Amino acid sequence: MLIDKKKKDLNHEIKKELEKSKLKVLTNENDFLVKNLKKAG
Repeated sequence: MLIDKKKKDLNHEIKKELEKSKLKVLTNENDFLVKNLKKAG
């Protein structure tokens, strides 16, 4: 039973990290796009 609980906690942590990394990637892409738009405009 304890092992199952650990697995669930671990999965939850992994999901959190994935969401953070996705957010970072999106933020970096948005920054890149905004910089290019400013150069063009």
